[in-house]
Amino acid sequence: MATHRSAVTIYTHAMSPWFKKSTATSPLAEAPVYFVSASTPIKASRELIWDLIKPAEKGPLLSPETVCGFRAPDVEGLGEIQVFISVRAGVEHVSAVEVMEEIPRELAITRTMGDEDPAARLRYALHTADDGTSVFEVGKYFTLPPEESENLARYERNYELLCQHYVERVRSFFE
Repeated sequence: MATHRSAVTIYTHAMSPWFKKSTATSPLAEAPVYFVSASTPIKASRELIWDLIKPAEKGPLLSPETVCGFRAPDVEGLGEIQVFISVRAGVEHVSAVEVMEEIPRELAITRTMGDEDPAARLRYALHTADDGTSVFEVGKYFTLPPEESENLARYERNYELLCQHYVERVRSFFE
């Protein structure tokens, strides 16, 4: 009876620079972090609102550009990865969002993976107002490159409008 043996060759030469991780730090890492938000009262329970905004699969309902959304398998809540396929100006885009913090039906903080801004985060918050309505708030954390600092007001206004459009879109589902 013949025995077949496999040979394994182990290469010990230096790793190609193409596969080394860069240790460069973003120039934005030391920049000030800004925050803008928008909120709206909604006549629905926090549970109903959360069930609309949390599942990636409902992304197409909330974003006119999103055609598909799904949760990557195995993790739900903290560390969850949500993937979205969008079409903007006829071009398909894929983005992945990581859930950085979550208190179900109350708070979620997310980041878009691969974002050039190391501080960029979205915060989704829900609380109950004194009159019993739910208040839904979306906020955006961001930094600016030094050469854009004179345009801070424009960035704030743009991000505030994006937040406002989102909370109003959610509210429209419950009116």
